Amino acid sequence: MTTIDETAIRNEVAVIGALARGLHEFLAGLSGDELNAQSACDAWTVRDVAGHLTNRAERQIASMTRGRTGDSDPPAGFSPPADMMAMSAANADADIEYAQSLGDALVPTFEQRYRELHRLLDGFSGDDWRCACWHPRRGTMTAREYVSQRIQELAVHDWDIRSALDANAGLHPDAIPVLLGMSAHWLRAAYNPGEAPPAGEVRYRFALTDAEAMDVLVGPDGARAGAGLHQGEVDLTVECDANTYLLLAYGRLDLDAAVASGRLRAVGTHGLLQQFARWMVGF
Repeated sequence: MTTIDETAIRNEVAVIGALARGLHEFLAGLSGDELNAQSACDAWTVRDVAGHLTNRAERQIASMTRGRTGDSDPPAGFSPPADMMAMSAANADADIEYAQSLGDALVPTFEQRYRELHRLLDGFSGDDWRCACWHPRRGTMTAREYVSQRIQELAVHDWDIRSALDANAGLHPDAIPVLLGMSAHWLRAAYNPGEAPPAGEVRYRFALTDAEAMDVLVGPDGARAGAGLHQGEVDLTVECDANTYLLLAYGRLDLDAAVASGRLRAVGTHGLLQQFARWMVGF
């Protein structure tokens, strides 16, 4: 049985609180035009991203509340779309509608839902973190996994919002250690070779200037990622900081601009960095 590290969980709960408070303060200072500006997410404005985060907090509260009572079934009336791409499109449309329905109450509702989520998380302890909770993409995840997943969504979408209005925006520093740990799972899930899968295995090493190196192995049948994955030579070494690596991993980096500015340096087979960005697109 997996050991429950209460200290690590409490630290992550504190990161959720810091992210939510910081983003609420930022959103509360925006004008109507700024809320309606295009975000870094193609399908969403800043308002829509805030609505998405609010809606997901509501869903997490419901899932974790039911999960602690032993109920990990989908909510009544939930009908899963045919595939992940259809689910993403349906979620995007639903979040836009949700954000519009809140009108001027969007930002206050964001703040209220994250206060409610924080109170819920504060009430979990011990074996509560092992309970299975419903999640639409994964079927179920443990309450403990839901904590890290909330950091991932908050941190990445915080950047989506801020970068629309500040070209120098970066990921929240408190979230970076958690995102580094989650990026291995994310890259495995995000791998989508489309019509141009690799003919054989491709070995990447991201030599991070401020964290442990991350290795990625891409092949015809999927992708794996993790620290120390490669023991021999690699096909491409990418030198950058953790913030840049994570923005690339989550499909948020303007690759050409990052290379031109020296923010990122690739050493190895030409073209593999661009190919990495095309493969890791998610759904």
